Amino acid sequence: MTAIELNERVQRPTGAIFVPYAPDHFSYINTNNQDIVGISNLVSVQQMIDAQSELGPAVTVLLHGRPVGIFGAGAIWPGVAELWFIPDEELRRYPLFMCHGAKAFIDITAISMCLHRQQITVRCDHNRAVKWAATIGFKTEGTLQAYGPDRSDFYIMSIVRQV
Repeated sequence: MTAIELNERVQRPTGAIFVPYAPDHFSYINTNNQDIVGISNLVSVQQMIDAQSELGPAVTVLLHGRPVGIFGAGAIWPGVAELWFIPDEELRRYPLFMCHGAKAFIDITAISMCLHRQQITVRCDHNRAVKWAATIGFKTEGTLQAYGPDRSDFYIMSIVRQV
């Protein structure tokens, strides 16, 4: 998947583009700590994101030149990938753009990586993220008890494509 493909598929606010992820992009993201799986040490989050971006496609959403979101997909094994998204608080002002961008990323990664299953984990107590995941097509499969670094529970959610 390329940033050009994503740019062509998503209707976006003026000044928004998708570019390949670069490690310095995370430092510009202004996010709610609850969005980053309960990890308060931003250095370790930066290292996590950098490592995840090496496992599959990762793109940054730029709004007027500033990173406001990072999407990524890491292959688990052939046909299955774990997706992730780090949103900036600014990006929340554009809910339709967020949904269109996420759905396009999901579709493009499914095609380019030949995926039959895409999955995410979402903190059970993060209601906004759980609702948003359902809105973009993820179905809750179960609860991962004490999964987070702070022993918080997470939902495992997926999109499964029939072959």
